[in-house]
Parts: sequence; C-alpha cells; structure tokens
Amino acid sequence: MDFKLPENTTMIADTARRYLKDNYSFDSYIAQLNESNHLEANRWQAMNDLGWFGLPFAESVGGYGGSLLDVCAIVQELGAALCLDPFVDLIVSPGKLLEFANTPTSLALLDRIIAGEARVACGLYDRHAGYHVLNPSLRLNGERLSGQKHVVSDGGVADAVLVSAMSGDELVIVALPFDACDVERYRLLDGSRAASLTLDDVLITDEMVLCRGDAAKQAVSAWFDYLCALDCARMYGACREVYQATLEYARTRKQFGRTIGSFQVIQHYLVDAFIDLQQLESMLLMVSVKGESANVCERGRATAAAKAYYANRAVGITQQGIQIHGGVGVTEELNIGHYFRLVTHASLSHGDREHHMSRFIQAGEKQNEVV
Repeated sequence: MDFKLPENTTMIADTARRYLKDNYSFDSYIAQLNESNHLEANRWQAMNDLGWFGLPFAESVGGYGGSLLDVCAIVQELGAALCLDPFVDLIVSPGKLLEFANTPTSLALLDRIIAGEARVACGLYDRHAGYHVLNPSLRLNGERLSGQKHVVSDGGVADAVLVSAMSGDELVIVALPFDACDVERYRLLDGSRAASLTLDDVLITDEMVLCRGDAAKQAVSAWFDYLCALDCARMYGACREVYQATLEYARTRKQFGRTIGSFQVIQHYLVDAFIDLQQLESMLLMVSVKGESANVCERGRATAAAKAYYANRAVGITQQGIQIHGGVGVTEELNIGHYFRLVTHASLSHGDREHHMSRFIQAGEKQNEVV
C-alpha cells in the first residue's frame, strides 16, 4: 500500500523523529518511569520551541492550524520512542476540550496553555460512569460540586483540571484548581502518571463553569473522538518499532544451529504482523481524516472502528513480538515488554474494544435512520 502523506505532515513527522532521537532514549524512559514528575523542563521548552503547543489548534483561537493528521504524526513518534513527556495530557487533551467548548472563558485558558503558562489536565472519567463521558456521576448541586474523578492523566504536575459534571439533567464543564481536590497519585500501566480526585462540596463560581448543556455535550463528544485517534497513533508508533525489533531479532537469534527467522512458523508470524501493520497504518490515516469531521455519525463510526480494530491487532503484534523474543521479551531491560504495556494501556484508554464495537453498531443504526 502507498501511504503518501501531505508534505507538511511528513516534515512534522520527520522533525519529531529527529528531535526524539537526539533528546530521548530508552534510558531516558527508564529514568522517567521512576519519577513522580514527568515534566522535564528542557524537553518541555524544546517542544514549545518546535511549535507543538500551538500546532493542534485553529489559527482563529491562537494556534497554528494543524490538522488531526499532523498531531497524529507527532504522537506516533512519541509512541515509537516510549516518550512519557505529557504532551497529550497537558497540551492536546485539555486544549482541544477548551477549543471545542469555544467560550470566552475556555479560550482565555487555552491561550495560557498554548503559551506554556498553564498546566491543565482533563478529568472526564469516573468509576461509576465507565467510558460513558456524557453521563458523569459527579454532581453540581447549586454552587457545590461533589464526587470523584479517576484516571486524570497529568504527568504528575497539573495545577488545574477540567471536570465534567451533571447539574440536574444538564452536562457542565468546570475548571478548578488541583488543590481544591483531595488527590491520590499513581502510575498507570504504560508508565504515565495519573491521579484520582475527590471533590467534597467544592464551591464553584460562575467564572469556573466553562460550558454547559448541548454545547458541553458536543465539546466532550468531539474531544473523546479526537483522543481515540491519538490513542491509535500512539499504538501504531509502538507497533512499528516492535515489528522492526522482532524482525531483526529473528534474523540474528540462533536456535538449533539456525537463525529462528529461517523457521517457517516464525516467517508466517512475521508476515502476518507485516500485513497487520499495513492495515493499522491504513486505519490510522482513515481516523486521522474522519476523526475531526463535523458529521457526528461519520466521526463516531470512524473512531469506534479504528479503536476496536487497534485493540485487537495492535495488541496482537506486541504479544507476538514477546512470543518470538521468548523470556527476554518480558524483562525490564528490553523495550519489547514496555511497548506491550503501552499498547495494552492505549487499547483500553478512552474505551475498550467492547465499548467501541457497541459504539460502531449504534452509530451505524443512527446513520441508517438518517438515510
């Protein structure tokens, strides 16, 4: 298959690849893995200097007008490098939610994110609602907010958080300082840092409410689909590296006096992985284009299809990589097992395979009703 990208997207991907090659390594990843703070000042400033902080956002809101395809080009290189710098968690994720909300208050906060002046996380998930981000269990009763948010990915450094809540039957998006919550921090499967937040009768002023009602639902829905596409990009970058490493290992590892790559069963595994990788790239291009469509049904079907497919095939590639490497594949000293953790985590983030299969079916039924 010929996956020819636009020239500007290719340049963005090449720049990201060179930057990470020069500034990040597996040793950097291992060191960062054991830190509670994943924001490394020099690399963070370098990302800002490269224009990454403004790239995901439209020029009309102070960004550089990059497409989802452009952002995916960066994120897949971050996945390939196992990079834990919280670019998506502190820039893209909160920034896109604020852009989709499109209110004066939200855009003012977005300006600060683009300028590198604010460290904001998104807290849209809670234990009782699961992946259903439009029906949070957090409750805004008058001016008081109570409840819990879980898996708030923030690199361990956020000073503010965007949370979703129900005010009666109405969805609202609220911005509040991290220190207004009781915070429990932990490390996720992929090594990134996250927190669980408990809010106990927190006072919410009018200025803290960024968006409500149908506008809030539309913003959260668009955010969810956008982040699903980025999950796919991250998984693709990781799978690409696993395939290349496994191919090289099969060419050099000897067993019974022969390289294991000469065994037919290994060859079949590698051919299947190559085909799957091509299909994953095709799905990534599809979701990168349709993932920001104004047509909600089209966007939902595309992101659900891609995420469900990745949850099966991407995980399969990394599993097979470990299988071919043998016991060494699960050691901490080799990157293969770490890629497997990344892909497994990303396949569950923003919806697992079952959730997205259900979304795909429901979106198809709605599309048929319109037709």
